[in-house]
Amino acid sequence: MRLDEYAGYDAVGLAHLVRTGEVSAAELTELAIAGAAAVDPQLNALVELYDDARDRARGADAVPTGPLAGVPMVRKDIGAPEAGKRTELGSRLAEGLVTHRDSHLTAAFKEAGLVIIGRSATSEFGCYGTVETALRGTTNNPWKPGHTSGGSSGGSAALVAAGVVPI
Repeated sequence: MRLDEYAGYDAVGLAHLVRTGEVSAAELTELAIAGAAAVDPQLNALVELYDDARDRARGADAVPTGPLAGVPMVRKDIGAPEAGKRTELGSRLAEGLVTHRDSHLTAAFKEAGLVIIGRSATSEFGCYGTVETALRGTTNNPWKPGHTSGGSSGGSAALVAAGVVPI
């Protein structure tokens, strides 16, 4: 599958392709990583790409479970902590904060079979209508360069709009 083909699918469509064996979770993760490498230098929407993203995808291929099994996603950097991973809330005050258990939401993502490959930018403490933080800078809109993607979920929105992840 090519990156432009991947970007044309939503999460349900990609999960169907994984279930039918047309593509693997590892292949989808490689496409998401390639997409991030291509656009994130301009977007500044990805806070962190996990070092173990490829291992997570291989694990999803080994035991595909859940309605969205194998579909890559990024976790917003606020409100959905993940055990052993940083959750910095878009703020210098929380820089380096590592949580020790999955939130209910993150556990639900995993139960659905989603492969969390990293963290997306958010406004500081999720309090502002734009993603412009002292910690990470400004997240740009992929459809209108020079403008922010807006909202506390601006990093996630920019990555979905750019075709990096489908959800």
